[in-house]
Amino acid sequence: MNNMPIVERYKRKSILKLIQIAGLAFSIPFELAAGPFIGYFIGTFLKDKFGMHRYIIYSFIIIGFIASVVNIMITIKMMLVINKEKSGRLTNAED
Repeated sequence: MNNMPIVERYKRKSILKLIQIAGLAFSIPFELAAGPFIGYFIGTFLKDKFGMHRYIIYSFIIIGFIASVVNIMITIKMMLVINKEKSGRLTNAED
């Protein structure tokens, strides 16, 4: 097993978990902005290419926003899973 004291192992694992959670948290605004932008570009392409009505752009922006919200919910679930992982505390098996 590791010769490192248990307190140091716990601190290292908790710091790594915080860095992972912070990285996921910082990606949320970019995910929220990416969906509507992509929806706008797809809607504009379809409007120009096939001569569709301009409401197709709005439809794809809304679909992109909904997809972004779903992706953010998945990211938040990942953050919760990382937070609930084994924290390195003593268990009966390590006593």
